[in-house]
Amino acid sequence: MKVTIRQPDVDLDGKFVMRTMKEPNVLVNAEAVLSIDGSTDNTGVGVLRKSDGAVFYSCSFARDHSGETPVQYKVRLKREIDKILRGNRLIDTIFYEEPFIGYANATKNLMMLRTFVEELIVENEPDYDYIKHIEINNLRWKKEFLAPSKVPSGTDNQKAAVREKLVASMPYLSVVTQDEVDAIAMGFIALVKLRVGDENALESKKKVHPFQYNVQFFGADEDEIMLQDFVEFYSGPKSILSNGVMMTEINGTVNFEKHIYSSMGSDDKVLIIKFPSSTHGDVILKHKIGNLSYEYSYIYAVVWRKARK
Repeated sequence: MKVTIRQPDVDLDGKFVMRTMKEPNVLVNAEAVLSIDGSTDNTGVGVLRKSDGAVFYSCSFARDHSGETPVQYKVRLKREIDKILRGNRLIDTIFYEEPFIGYANATKNLMMLRTFVEELIVENEPDYDYIKHIEINNLRWKKEFLAPSKVPSGTDNQKAAVREKLVASMPYLSVVTQDEVDAIAMGFIALVKLRVGDENALESKKKVHPFQYNVQFFGADEDEIMLQDFVEFYSGPKSILSNGVMMTEINGTVNFEKHIYSSMGSDDKVLIIKFPSSTHGDVILKHKIGNLSYEYSYIYAVVWRKARK
């Protein structure tokens, strides 16, 4: 993994520039947040002052494709973020962009990477209990950031629009990677919502009225096997994967359909719901998937809207 940490500075002409630190280290002197755009190739992290969104640091964690596996990359990324948190108790909130998937074969690794912040907090209980973790919907923050302009169609066009608007207001950020640009821009919008107590408006979960949906069921004993099958056998529209894939887990007391509506919200994306095969007999009977309940420990429902937006 290649770690690059840049910090805003002023050059001899009085212009703001981004200085690459020779000894990568993050040290904040005021309450701050981390804003993370996770990627299997390069994860961008913005360290922003909580009071006004000022950029403390911009960080890039690039995977070494000459021999670093996705699992090694995740473990090392978690280690680097842990280092930042341990050295900066003033960082009390982490924003993370939900997976944005343009190619089906990226699903497994992106979903695996997505959980590293939650894992880090749980693995360090109660030490990190004060840290708030909020997963941000990738299209919702872009809509807020690019307003009054509309979010363009296509991943590349969206990235270009976000970079253009951010760099127009802060030219010194032109040197950072696209993942860092997205992390910083998302962090700005999340902080605006946080200051007015409306940060939930950007979260992936949002209640909505019932809607018609398609569902495909998989059975597996562990998530990794299921995700491999998902990549190969997913029968929904491939284009919808670029809107995001959200994975949730429910127990036997949670209403299956209500969970679909509350988790999907008004978004047009793919929702994966994991539940023990010994529960939700009504769902198993309705969809005639008793064979999955006998053979596997868990059943995974892959859901997408019938009426596409």
